[in-house]
Amino acid sequence: MWKQSSLSWPSSSQAIQTSAEQVTDQIDTTMNDAVSRLINLESDASYGRHSLSEEASRLLGLRGDLESLLRTGSVLTATPYQFQVGTKLDSGCYLNSQAAVKVLSSKLRDHADKYRPNGDLHCVALMVTASQLAQFVNQLADLVSVFPIPDWCQVARQTQVLVTNETDKLHQPAVIVQPRFKPMAKLNANPLHDALHWQGAQISTLESLADDASNVIGKLQVLAAKRASKLNDVKAQINALKNLKGSVYAFSVSGSAESIATQISQAGAPNNHQFTVASLLLSHEPITFFEDLLC
Repeated sequence: MWKQSSLSWPSSSQAIQTSAEQVTDQIDTTMNDAVSRLINLESDASYGRHSLSEEASRLLGLRGDLESLLRTGSVLTATPYQFQVGTKLDSGCYLNSQAAVKVLSSKLRDHADKYRPNGDLHCVALMVTASQLAQFVNQLADLVSVFPIPDWCQVARQTQVLVTNETDKLHQPAVIVQPRFKPMAKLNANPLHDALHWQGAQISTLESLADDASNVIGKLQVLAAKRASKLNDVKAQINALKNLKGSVYAFSVSGSAESIATQISQAGAPNNHQFTVASLLLSHEPITFFEDLLC
């Protein structure tokens, strides 16, 4: 039956803390004694670098090369479903590729927009077009799986709904009675959340100390196996990123916003299909990664 009770710290958690602190409270003194003994032996030690360490040092610049691939910029997109961009008819929303080019080039000349980029810019223009909605859906599905521009993902979701709308709109799901069940999840509300964090730190120390059951050579063998496995996994994950699918119309240009608008207009449109989504990737810095990926 229901009864009122005051909150009290769980004995199950207190038992874990008490057991852990029987060991952890001795660590500070033990570690200080061990460090003192090592300091007395420091003059007898000889430290040398492995040949791989020296080779790795010469490649530390790769971090800068990798980080340089990430640039600051903006994405300008024209889709059939944007207000005052696409043409809305009873049969649906449409935007042909010629109209998309005109919209983007006009926007680049919109001085009233305070976020319009100024100065010299690097630009990658890309476009997907299709004559049929189903084909448009398939092309976008392939592309957003590897290149998920938010605007394109939104168009992909909306077009997918339009394709299935004829059947889905007739489905009437049963009404769910209130209140609703929520998905199963960890019941980690405080103070349990903080207890798991701090007492987990205590137990991690115990696990580290207990690891002395194996000697140094055994630990090195385990570490070598873990590192080899991790490196193989990293290599496999990087190679998996190269399994690209889909195609786009794309080209790269540079110059001021006015210049880019002129170049895009002069480039024209690849066709006159009625379903089109087009974007401009704009940055003041070279966007080498996306040029190599898309162009």
